[in-house]
Amino acid sequence: MSAPLGSHNAILRARSRTHGVKDFAGPLSIKSVTDGRVAWTSGGRELVVDRDSFLVLHHGEPYSMNIDSRTPVATLCVFFQHGFVESAHASLARGDIDAEPAPAPFPGHLHTRDDRILPRMQAIANTPQPGRLWMDEQFLLLARDLLLLDRDLGRRIRLMPARRPSTRGELFRRVRRGQEFLHANPTRDLTLADIARQSCLSPYHFHRVFTRAFGKTPHQYRNELRLAQARRLLETTELTVTEICGAVGFQSAPSFSTLFRQSFGVPPSATRKLSNSR
Repeated sequence: MSAPLGSHNAILRARSRTHGVKDFAGPLSIKSVTDGRVAWTSGGRELVVDRDSFLVLHHGEPYSMNIDSRTPVATLCVFFQHGFVESAHASLARGDIDAEPAPAPFPGHLHTRDDRILPRMQAIANTPQPGRLWMDEQFLLLARDLLLLDRDLGRRIRLMPARRPSTRGELFRRVRRGQEFLHANPTRDLTLADIARQSCLSPYHFHRVFTRAFGKTPHQYRNELRLAQARRLLETTELTVTEICGAVGFQSAPSFSTLFRQSFGVPPSATRKLSNSR
């Protein structure tokens, strides 16, 4: 019989067309998707994860998810041993990481791809027959990555336009709802009011707070989500550039091509050629 999740550090890969979990309160974990999209729900929020994002769920935070897809969906998830990351935090706080208190004990959050966590998870999953010592070190590094991510959240919270720390935290919590809504609906023709409503803020205030929190406007943020999805479709499907343009929500093929080139340095057609040559 396999040991229960949380009794040790573990990384699990799965690939399936159908799978479901309901109200599962597991250990501190990182959820990622390597193929397709998966919607986790937690605390009444829909948290949609694809190849360019990941989800951190706190210990004991109940979540549900359901996969029902015509094509296989692949997930890659890390589950930490109870107390492992907290212990690493205590050690690192006395070492090379500034001992500034974390803003919250790893609340469930959706995050965009970074250059640490997802690459490290992929490296662990793709290493054949890794030794125990190497695996132990990788989980310690992942714990450190999570702590650095938490510090980044603290920095973003301090950027919120309010004097009281509690108000800054509440503003950031609200604007995250708008961010999650964008991730769940990147191709919809949403208005600023539609997104602001999810955060219980006026459109003007939401636009201001969102731009402070993420360094880009909601429109720019949504375009980045659409362009990332377009690149995935170019790399993995036979859809034409025009078909992909419409599928991800752009109305103008020339504008789409211009934005794609500005973001990735090559036009959509060149991305398709590079993918076919691999």
